[in-house]
Amino acid sequence: MEQRDETILKGAQRTKFDFDKNFDHSNIPLKDEKFPVIIIGSSMVGMSLGVLLGYYGVKSISFDRHPSTAIHPRAALFLLRTIEIFRQLGLADFMEQESVLNFDLDAGMLVIESLVGGKVLMRIQESDPAKTAEVTPAKRLWLTQNMFEPLLRTEAHRFGAQQKFSTNVVHYEEQADGVVVIVQDLETKKYFKYKTDYLVATDGGRSATRKFEGIEWRGPGIQSNNISVNFRADLTPYLGSRAVHGVTYITNPKISAGFRLEGAGKAGFMIVNSTKDRQEFEPDSVTADEAKQYFYDASGIKAEIDIQVDSVSYWTAAAFNADHYSSKRGRVFLAGDAAHVVPPTGGMGGNTGIQDTYNLAWKLAYVVQGKAAPNLLKTYSEERKPTVECVMQQAYSRLVNRVSGDKSVPHEKELPDIICEIGYRYVNGAFIRSTAPVASEPWEDPHAPTVTPGSRIPHVMLTDHANGDAQVSTLDLVKQNFILFTADPSSPWLAAVSKQNIKIDAYGISKDSQPLADTADKFAKTLKLDSKEAILVRPDGHIAWRGSSEDGQEQSTVASVLQEILWG
Repeated sequence: MEQRDETILKGAQRTKFDFDKNFDHSNIPLKDEKFPVIIIGSSMVGMSLGVLLGYYGVKSISFDRHPSTAIHPRAALFLLRTIEIFRQLGLADFMEQESVLNFDLDAGMLVIESLVGGKVLMRIQESDPAKTAEVTPAKRLWLTQNMFEPLLRTEAHRFGAQQKFSTNVVHYEEQADGVVVIVQDLETKKYFKYKTDYLVATDGGRSATRKFEGIEWRGPGIQSNNISVNFRADLTPYLGSRAVHGVTYITNPKISAGFRLEGAGKAGFMIVNSTKDRQEFEPDSVTADEAKQYFYDASGIKAEIDIQVDSVSYWTAAAFNADHYSSKRGRVFLAGDAAHVVPPTGGMGGNTGIQDTYNLAWKLAYVVQGKAAPNLLKTYSEERKPTVECVMQQAYSRLVNRVSGDKSVPHEKELPDIICEIGYRYVNGAFIRSTAPVASEPWEDPHAPTVTPGSRIPHVMLTDHANGDAQVSTLDLVKQNFILFTADPSSPWLAAVSKQNIKIDAYGISKDSQPLADTADKFAKTLKLDSKEAILVRPDGHIAWRGSSEDGQEQSTVASVLQEILWG
């Protein structure tokens, strides 16, 4: 089965592109303005990277061949770890305001026989708000990509991240001291030349960059060639309580499909995996009338209603993970679908791409700003590839269980959603492994965190006495710098970090500490800290090191730890 390009019913557009290795740019003058990072692609993942780089103080520019941000509703579910990231950027509250206008955030998804009146076969990804609040300050949000990307584009400018649309990267050359990048303005046809320190490709599942670098990928492979039907129709008289569900999967003898609605049921898109007569869809093979019939087969609506089919997109559900996420010379990186494609079941694809950028952005910033050696960037692939492999397999298992129905196909046991979302941990990478034995699995239960190097720092709610006793999560303390936590406000570790070559935020948290206090008396217990211990946390919220006081050697210990992580 061949992987499809996306095509649109009204004016088919196929986007197959390869870099020309012999492109002659000798007569193109080099632009004076320098960007330490250039990004190929400016959709959800590329723009997120630009915002994060700006947050860490690094200027970037992204180039995208499309005329603007997303115009069709694609991605839907923003998972907990992603919202934690946008909470750090100060964007989560606005995202939640937009989300609650359309959806019940805790309603989850349904597997049903038809959208209207069909029997419920399974309820999945339903949220228990109280249970979730024990391990994260975030909430899952439903927000379509065509709503999210313009929001992020607005915020990108605030963070100093530039985007150029209708502009295509046509060639690049990796050199010892940077990357030469040639772009073409698709409207004027003019070429421009840039020199950057690092190039990050977020150019999608058909990545020309991955192909140009000769990077292979592996996995369960292509599963199905599907269509998405973007439509407008007033379904509110028919939906009842089902209007609040972000996604509904449809399984009946006529069709295997799914709905993603917005506007309380007045628009949305329908995914069709197969029908009783068709197991896959060739590009341009579905007419508007056929798309309408698929809508009736999946919705179960008997009456003739006014439905407007705006477009039909052709796309592939697949599961692949690249062998590595960077070029051999280490100045070109892959992120998002360019590095891995994940089946849409579970909503993990776009979320995984954003989490790629969260891992990469602080490392690029530290290297560009002279706070770390380029070797730090090698840990991007080392950390993310095994994590994404597990995410991909979990999404594939959900595809088998929820869509294909053939459970004889080999697949892993599904892990709980909360573990997939915020329970991933890095096994090897930019941290110093604990001397105590720890599990080698890249997952842990957030309700029973190991609090070991490579793991996400656990969420504990603290009281901010300097801000009207507001509640602040330990995750809210993760910002641009490394952080040191102790359970003793007078710990010598606090003085030790103030004498390092880079800025480290330090907190000694106890029941009576000021201004942040552990009034619920959970901090030391959750982080498994005694009075002599300290935990060092990276700018992406993962634990870099933990250790005990060493008779006045705290300053040299912290210096040695930072040296190994950042310069080793």
